[in-house]
Amino acid sequence: MQQLSVKMSVPELKSLLELVDNQLFRMKFIDSRIPGHIAKPEELAIAAVVIDTLRKTYNKAMGITPHVKTM
Repeated sequence: MQQLSVKMSVPELKSLLELVDNQLFRMKFIDSRIPGHIAKPEELAIAAVVIDTLRKTYNKAMGITPHVKTM
């Protein structure tokens, strides 16, 4: 798979992240209830990975570190 690089500001990344996160929610929970909707689980899985990558990039840019669970 070809990989791409995109340059954007932190506010642009935040806006993009909000939009794609909302769209994924719509695809998962709203569109699935529309009559005639055809499920595309592979697209949902790819979208979830992309959103996770965007979120990690945004958090890194904002200096937010992930919480590490300890037992």
